[in-house]
Amino acid sequence: MNFSACSDQQIFESVCQGEERALQHLMHRFWQPLFKTASITMQDPEVCQELVQNVFINIWRNREKINLKYSIKTYLFGCIRYEVFRNVKKKMDYVELKDLDEDYVDSFNPLLKLEYSELLDYLDQMINQLPDKCKEIFFLSRMEQLSHKEIAERLNISVKTVENQISIALKRLKQGMQNMHIFFQIFFF
Repeated sequence: MNFSACSDQQIFESVCQGEERALQHLMHRFWQPLFKTASITMQDPEVCQELVQNVFINIWRNREKINLKYSIKTYLFGCIRYEVFRNVKKKMDYVELKDLDEDYVDSFNPLLKLEYSELLDYLDQMINQLPDKCKEIFFLSRMEQLSHKEIAERLNISVKTVENQISIALKRLKQGMQNMHIFFQIFFF
């Protein structure tokens, strides 16, 4: 089948029927736009590439279960946004979250942008209220992305102490976040 003459919907239907060439053509058609969408939030091209790849891998794995309510284009862009947010949530990387392009957040709506800004201020306050050692370990873990072992070696403490301090920090942050709008909890927890 010549997929270049087919609509997105026709290509997607072929993917759902297990045709690998259709998936390759779908990837060829949407790779760049999805990559650009991911790069709005994620600054690392390798991470963006991995996220786009995950979208297509998940489509292939779940091809028989996917039931589109909208166009394939809408579905794909929803998938990449989900991958980006899942990546941010997984890393809980406060630095990258703070550096998100404000226009991207603003594209949802102005109220969300205001809430987002307030959330970051509130999070800063909560982090600053942590005990000094706990705060230092949390920053090494989340900002410098050091492993528990690397933090333990740097601070000359046990790995168990690092784990306990991070657990304390996360517990306090979660408790503090209970007061914030539920939508924002997906960013951090």
